[in-house]
Amino acid sequence: MARKDGKDRGILEWPPQSGNWWVRLYVNGREKRFSCDTKSQAKALYGRLKADIRERTFFPEKFAPRKDITLRAWLTRCLDGSTNRNRVNEALYNRRWSLWFGPRVLSEITTDELRQFQRRLQLKMRPRPTQAPKTWQPKRQWSDATINRFFAYLKHVYNLALKDGKATRNPVAGVKLFPEVSKTRFLSDEELNRLRGVMDLKDWQLVALAIETGLRREELFALRWEYTDLETGFVTLPMPKGGKTRYVPLSEQAKTILRSFESWARSPWIFPGLTNPMKPMDSRAFLRRAFEPGLRRAGITGASWHTLRHTAASRRVMAGVDLVSVKEILGHRNIQTTMRYSHLDPRHLRDAVNLGSLRETVTKTVTGERNTYEASVEPTDFMVRPVGIEPTTLSLEG
Repeated sequence: MARKDGKDRGILEWPPQSGNWWVRLYVNGREKRFSCDTKSQAKALYGRLKADIRERTFFPEKFAPRKDITLRAWLTRCLDGSTNRNRVNEALYNRRWSLWFGPRVLSEITTDELRQFQRRLQLKMRPRPTQAPKTWQPKRQWSDATINRFFAYLKHVYNLALKDGKATRNPVAGVKLFPEVSKTRFLSDEELNRLRGVMDLKDWQLVALAIETGLRREELFALRWEYTDLETGFVTLPMPKGGKTRYVPLSEQAKTILRSFESWARSPWIFPGLTNPMKPMDSRAFLRRAFEPGLRRAGITGASWHTLRHTAASRRVMAGVDLVSVKEILGHRNIQTTMRYSHLDPRHLRDAVNLGSLRETVTKTVTGERNTYEASVEPTDFMVRPVGIEPTTLSLEG
């Protein structure tokens, strides 16, 4: 190591006689200092840094102390920079995780800690109301599907932290999500008749249009007249779920319902707001005001607004529409999502299982003494009677 005036160059003790050793060097005309515990440690660090400078691999941020960030601060940054359509739910997830683990540093949260917290969420029950009846039954605070959504969002947040260098690992990757029960609830004709009988005609038209088009709630309430062509029978969705423009065909009944609306004269929205026609109608307010009370008065349980989308798909499948067409009408990204309705139309399974079946008639020519004739022989004619506990088998003599 080069020495200057009997001292090692680039190494100094400051303050003097304090035992605090520093490495000082210049990179691109700027001074850089690094603290060390001992003089020997300072010498070793100085030699390594000079070698990195000569090889052009020196990066000061490698030796600078890492600034950790809390989960609450990182959640806020992720939400501010989010461009997803589901930003309302993201804000809900942000509030929950900020409440649960907000002050914690990203690098401090472990996988085992998250697994235990996941189990506590599953066991948490709703508090008993003050004036609860004697028949009141305790219910879970969070369903398995809701807990999975919370952890899926936290995993997404940690993936962003990995890309930005704010974290070195994703603790949520080792957390196994709960299995979810897939339910496809749709309304029968009898339930639809009851619901229509208890709802106002204008409110029922929204429900009927949702079934006719199969649109999601946010898609239906965001329809604009400029994107609706009643002549060709198509509605254009510029930015639906999935981020790609979609064209939804309109049935004759859907076009009749749209022609009955008069909002085109005062608003660009098909369903304008009640107080401000220049804004779309609040879908949540409509659910609280008309749809959910209608379900209660009609005695319909286990249904939600998304049930109308299931009803639209189920009615078409039961009417004989193929699954590929249903996929295009509903705007599913892949056919696997549409396959949940396949059990409603068993024709394709029945036709497939009959192909190659042993039920096909085996024709055997039998020659008798007086005449020759053809007899139809079923495969069961070759069955060998069971012996002991052996199962029935097919004879090879046939």
